[in-house]
Amino acid sequence: MSINVFLSKKLPKKRDNILSAILFNSKISFSNNILSTGISCVDQKDIYEIWEVDGIVEQKKFNKINIAKSKDYIFGFSIIEKTGTFEELKLKIKNEYDEIFKIIKQEKMDIIKIWHYFPDLLKSYSDKKTNYSLLCEAREIIFKDYYTDFSYPAATVIGIEGDKILIYFLAASCKKYDVIENKRQVSSYDYPQNIFFEKPMFSRAVKFISKSCGGEKIVISGTASIKGYVTMHSDEVLKQLDEALRNYKTFVGIKNNSTNICRIYLSKSQENNYSDIVKKLDKEFGNNQYLVLKGDICRKDLLIELEGISNA
Repeated sequence: MSINVFLSKKLPKKRDNILSAILFNSKISFSNNILSTGISCVDQKDIYEIWEVDGIVEQKKFNKINIAKSKDYIFGFSIIEKTGTFEELKLKIKNEYDEIFKIIKQEKMDIIKIWHYFPDLLKSYSDKKTNYSLLCEAREIIFKDYYTDFSYPAATVIGIEGDKILIYFLAASCKKYDVIENKRQVSSYDYPQNIFFEKPMFSRAVKFISKSCGGEKIVISGTASIKGYVTMHSDEVLKQLDEALRNYKTFVGIKNNSTNICRIYLSKSQENNYSDIVKKLDKEFGNNQYLVLKGDICRKDLLIELEGISNA
């Protein structure tokens, strides 16, 4: 078995092969090997996202990074206090990235994807930069040291409430690792500066096969209503969902795909459209294949974003 991801209202009774149990609720915390994300479901229901692997999973700590490790996989995370100036906070993020890459280098693995949940994501500083700018600048410093080409991991960045930043990642020992771009979109690292001052350095998706398992997986970055590099359908969330689904489907089919697990992030301003959004999603996905979470997207005019993991 390659990594198996599924949604559940309850924790599995057998947990020694669980790489990660992620709970979606409003506080960031880690207890009993369960990571609470600080981002909750729009319908307020508690639900777990379970990452299951072959073999026994060992829990470790590497400096400030908590990791769960199996033969082929690492799940790791860091919880960071959101305090300090722009430059001080950027240094904190940069240092956590550095620790993550030291782990991956030591374990001889590849990073598949990195998730970031960041309070006040679009807060503007005096120079018009935002916390998203801060994150991208910190990431760029590290990526320049570790990547000589554009084979960056997939990524998701979502704004949350609170005073803690959560960064978590999936890494794997790979016999195949391919980064994939979307022909409908300009690569993030090629965005013009009128979109972002900084370069968002991530791949649209990563397709991989772990060394011990033959099943090919694809992990998809945050995917929104963008064509080329331009936001489509400003202020029309249902049309934005259609556009985001078109982008998502360039990587994987979702009809009758029981392996596809998708997260949908919905801007708080759009919660009143939740029932219409769910009707549309129910036609696209099977039962227990998606969840809708409250979160801010990296552009003010983006209202909804998708991400996911599936068999390729």
